[in-house]
Amino acid sequence: MPNTPAAATLRPTAPNFDAQAHEPRVLGDTHQTPAARQDRTLAFPLDKILAAAEHALTARRHALHPGDTSPRPQLWWIKGDGTFLMSNGINRTPNTRDNKAQWSHIVYADTWGPGTDPSTALGADGLHETLDLTRPTPANDPAPILYDLLRLGADNGATRLLLHVPHDNERTRPTLTVE
Repeated sequence: MPNTPAAATLRPTAPNFDAQAHEPRVLGDTHQTPAARQDRTLAFPLDKILAAAEHALTARRHALHPGDTSPRPQLWWIKGDGTFLMSNGINRTPNTRDNKAQWSHIVYADTWGPGTDPSTALGADGLHETLDLTRPTPANDPAPILYDLLRLGADNGATRLLLHVPHDNERTRPTLTVE
């Protein structure tokens, strides 16, 4: 693994997501622990994640996550028909799809594309969590701002964003790294 920025630890929020206004870049603890209780690492192509992040950052408007009160650039981690990260940016851009007819601001995890069932690896279906792109983590958390982690990783030759999902008996506490 190349020498890239340290893991950005994300802290869980209250189930109603209201805490996200006060604790940016956190993943909620509203999803269930999978029966297998295994640690998982989801890999995403960094160039596509960076494009999705820049889509969110350049958008004039942003979709709100449940409980959000002020729109801001975010990536949303969603499990449903596959598992993916997507921009919450709302642009009036032409229909920009890649050569596989996928939206350019939606990035599926490697091996977890459309038609796969992420609940087999990650627990309950229907997860929708936010990753704030611009706000620093709380003062006692040394992790960088997510966009800075992505940009620095890409500038240093990293090609993947890794979403580490360790499981314990109480909640999931994901972390992000680049390699």
